[in-house]
Amino acid sequence: MRDIQANEIEWYLRDHFFRQFNQGVQHFKKDSLGGEMMSLYLRYRNYNLQDMNDMITAVVENLICRQVIKKTENNSLELTSRFSRLQCSKCFYISYLNSNEPRNCLRCSSNELHDFPSKR
Repeated sequence: MRDIQANEIEWYLRDHFFRQFNQGVQHFKKDSLGGEMMSLYLRYRNYNLQDMNDMITAVVENLICRQVIKKTENNSLELTSRFSRLQCSKCFYISYLNSNEPRNCLRCSSNELHDFPSKR
């Protein structure tokens, strides 16, 4: 999988985790993530389910290594902590960061991040 495609899948997967966590969901079935992504995000609607699952598997392994999520029994995944949605002041990229991760932009690595949308 190309790096650009992996970064894109990771961004959408983090978005999915962020939204689900805000609804009280902290556990996910790895096998159903591909179908969820295809049904929720128009961008992936016409993807082949097996290709989508393969791409998600690569991204999930990366997120496990970075301790953003952890594997539990029955091929399930659990978020290790709450996600924050932050915007970079330099490149304006929206990053979904776990509280275990450094507070750096996932695109340009800047540490100048603020809540998105801005809290007034």
